[in-house]
Amino acid sequence: MQAFYKGVSNVLLDVLFNRMELEKCEINHHIVFVADVLRATTVMIAALTNGAKAILPQKNGACARGLYNELLEQGIPALLCGEKDGFKIPGYDLGNSPLEYTPEVVKNKTIVHLTTNGTKTLAAASSALSVFIVSFGNIGASAKRILELYDVSPEVLLVGSGREERYCLEDTVCLGGVITYLLETSDKDFDLTDSAVTAVDLFHLYRNRLLDMTRLSAHGKYLESVGLGADLPECVKVDTSTLTPEMRGGRIVV
Repeated sequence: MQAFYKGVSNVLLDVLFNRMELEKCEINHHIVFVADVLRATTVMIAALTNGAKAILPQKNGACARGLYNELLEQGIPALLCGEKDGFKIPGYDLGNSPLEYTPEVVKNKTIVHLTTNGTKTLAAASSALSVFIVSFGNIGASAKRILELYDVSPEVLLVGSGREERYCLEDTVCLGGVITYLLETSDKDFDLTDSAVTAVDLFHLYRNRLLDMTRLSAHGKYLESVGLGADLPECVKVDTSTLTPEMRGGRIVV
């Protein structure tokens, strides 16, 4: 593995394993990439790839419902989407399965989105210089965006949302995939923290068996146990999108 690492450079790649780590950081001058593979950021990539106009992540149910009603009053086509314990919240239009976010359903719609982990992590990242959304579906595009921003910030934080403030295997493997693609396709020099090295090593371990990896993960096991296992294959499809959505002023847009 060490052959991939170019040594000390102007840009540091760091991986944070959950939003609690992020909340302890001063990130005003950092570029942040947020992953919630199961399933928030996978849904976001799918929705925007399929024509959604914007995604508005929310911290809690009151904010989500209030903003949704406000958009409807303004005549803006919107969907109220989200989950609790994996399941669609009663009264919401969609849950948190990427299979729901088809072009027929989401095209030209603004999506108000509430999830247990992912949207809260995005809220924690909101003070960063730039915030981007990453899933297995846009690993390659995310690596390219980091290259495009090489001279913008001395540090890139890749953040796993985790599950209920704890570590998630699938998020770390995804972020390790972004770093691996970056190192394999670029002649730029990067320095990796120990956590970034760990993420890269885990990606290489599971690179050819990503679906098995999700089924080994705690959240993957939970989703299967409650009948939501059909989402797992969709969540590990690699490079299905060329988009790198960015959160600007609380709006995730292309």
